[in-house]
Amino acid sequence: MKTLILCLLGLVFPAVAATPATTHDVLLRAGRSSEAFWKEIQAVNCVETVDQSRLSQQGKVVYKQQSVFDYLVMIQFTPDDLLLDESRAAIPQPEKKKNVEQAKMALAVTNGFPAFELIFHPLYQNAFEYSAPEMVQADGKPMLLVHFRHVAGSRSPTVLKLKSREYPVAWEGSAYLNPETYEVSRITASVEGSMAEIGLTTLTADVRYAPVQFKDAAQAHVLPASATIEIETAHQHWRNTHTFAQYRHFSVDVKTEMGTPQ
Repeated sequence: MKTLILCLLGLVFPAVAATPATTHDVLLRAGRSSEAFWKEIQAVNCVETVDQSRLSQQGKVVYKQQSVFDYLVMIQFTPDDLLLDESRAAIPQPEKKKNVEQAKMALAVTNGFPAFELIFHPLYQNAFEYSAPEMVQADGKPMLLVHFRHVAGSRSPTVLKLKSREYPVAWEGSAYLNPETYEVSRITASVEGSMAEIGLTTLTADVRYAPVQFKDAAQAHVLPASATIEIETAHQHWRNTHTFAQYRHFSVDVKTEMGTPQ
């Protein structure tokens, strides 16, 4: 991290953080931060609130359904991959009466979007192209802005499931990183190109992360805060909002013993 001090006519201006010299520098540090993120997220669970909305052609909500879950992420590392499994246990909520028309309305199911942070994980960096970082102001704070684009033919950290088939999603978008820690603060993305062959006209995501302070931790952990996903086809429009709150920290000691083949 460089510090730039400007002196003019005897005046000293406050030091400001300078943009790292190279994209490689940012990816190296963001990669380390991402590895730490996935170790930390395995030691917490939280309450996830999912608001599923069906929108009219004018963008107005015509039907909305809310679900609440006890949420936990489980991860399995392999030499060249990271397998993520989200566990959701429904938390009962008061029943709301639906009319006949509302009961017929199909809703979109979205999950896995906290994994957007994988865009900077060393296992996936070869699957994306990254722009040179820019220092910008975002949400009233200095942030490093990095644009990214999926490399055609490379694996993607997310897939779209439709009628028992999986379609890798080619994302392009922007990421905002903390210039001191290189932790991801926000990622906005959309599908690169078209997925018209499966009837999809629009797929966008806005995922935000925020610091969470635990009593038994010396410093705050940056964890998923929200994810807003919009999906459109020629005749339908959905918006799902996932909110993650009430984080709880725990420790797990797992031992695996391999038996001798008989």
